[in-house]
Formats: sequence, C-alpha cells, structure tokens
Amino acid sequence: MVEQLVLTNVYALVRDRHNPSRILLQQRWKPESDPANSGRWELPGGKWRAFESLAACAEREVEEETGLREVEVQVSQTDHELLGDKVQVSDAIQLVQMLQGPYPSLLAIVDVLASGLPHSTGDGSREVQWLDQETLIEMMQNEPQTFTALSFAALRHRLLVQ
Repeated sequence: MVEQLVLTNVYALVRDRHNPSRILLQQRWKPESDPANSGRWELPGGKWRAFESLAACAEREVEEETGLREVEVQVSQTDHELLGDKVQVSDAIQLVQMLQGPYPSLLAIVDVLASGLPHSTGDGSREVQWLDQETLIEMMQNEPQTFTALSFAALRHRLLVQ
C-alpha cells in the first residue's frame, strides 16, 4: 500500500477592513483537476511554498487570487534560531482537515483584513466578491452544497459554532 501524505494549504478568512461584517469569497474554478468542486464557494488560498512564512503565503494567495493589495494578515509570529536553523512559531490559526473525501487536504486558515474592490486574477478562481456575513450565513444554511466542504466547515465553525 502506498502511503498518502497531506500537503498543507494556506487559506484566508478575509474581512473588509472598513466593514468587518463583509467576508471575501470566491468560486473555485478548476474544471480539469477538480470538477466536483468547480463553481463552489470557497475562501481564497492555495499552496504553501517551502520555507515561506505563514503570513507571507496568506498575503501572496489573497493578492494573487483577488487582486487586493492592502492585505494585513492577523497572525502573531515569533522567530527562533538554534544552531543556524531558523524556525517561526505562528499563533491564531484554524486547522481544517479532510478526513474522507476526494483528496487528502489540510488547510491552515488565518484571519486577514483587506480593502478594495476584488477581482478574479488567479487561475482556479472566479466571481470573487465581498458578502455580508448575514447573507453568507443564509447561503450556508439554505445552500450548503454550493460550498467546498473544507471552506464550509471552516466558515460554519467560525460563524455558527463559536
């Protein structure tokens, strides 16, 4: 049996800096590699590059996928060094793991503040937009199938459970 490993992706729960009740969502669009989830709502995010800090990855992914430039990642980071190795500890992240589904996945989700008019710029996303939190909650309650499972779980936990 071949061992399957999980690669962590970094996603962002982006709130509008000037109106924090607005949350940024986009539609996933990867019809070739992920047809089951294409067209479903998700948080912006993506692949975490080797030796990239958590905050740098979140900022890069939000900028790449939404075109927003004034991005402020809300995570506390502390750097440590020992015997020439540099290590960074990050606080205030949410981990969301796919336990059963089409592919193994683990998301490290951070809070982000941003402002501006978003637009789809990256491959794999479209229809990026600010949604009022109440509208988002209604969508989650009435149309849960329109979300990716990982983003739905993250949003449900943050907006409805906590």
